[in-house]
Amino acid sequence: MSLDFKLFEKINQFAGQSNLLDQLVLLFSTYGPIMFGLVFVWLWFSKSGNKYENRQIVLLAITITVIVLGANKIIEMIYFRPRPFVTHAVHLLSDKSDLDPSFPSNHSAGSFALAFALFWKRRKIGTVLLVFAVCMALSRIFVGVHYPLDVLAGAVIAFLVTYIVMSKSRYLEPLYNKIIHIFSKK
Repeated sequence: MSLDFKLFEKINQFAGQSNLLDQLVLLFSTYGPIMFGLVFVWLWFSKSGNKYENRQIVLLAITITVIVLGANKIIEMIYFRPRPFVTHAVHLLSDKSDLDPSFPSNHSAGSFALAFALFWKRRKIGTVLLVFAVCMALSRIFVGVHYPLDVLAGAVIAFLVTYIVMSKSRYLEPLYNKIIHIFSKK
């Protein structure tokens, strides 16, 4: 038995013990990505801070997330790992296809991509999103659709892409300036 599966069991064992907890975790696991997106919608339209900088952060976060999810898709095409419920008896709370790959976790990768992007520029609110990204990763294990290594891989991919994009962001600034200018006219 692998360490990955042992950790999975330690977290997933709590599923099915409390209907209220199950429903809350399932709700967050399913709809949490919308909450992450709403933070960036708020940031785009926010009147606090520098409006231009806020919009640059949003565009960087979108860029990072698109690259992260694209990298995940490439990995999924190269390597297929069955979800935990396909190969083990688990407490499954989510309705997922057994044809969808488990590795890497898109929910985890997307959440961490947005959280790292914001953390890079705004530590306080970024820290809050990082905590939520960890909760997202744990929720995916709790509901029985990912192993710990799946969510960890998503976080690592998000970190690496964030680092690369942020270190090269000066090359994106002319494009972002045009986009911000277009939306500022409206």
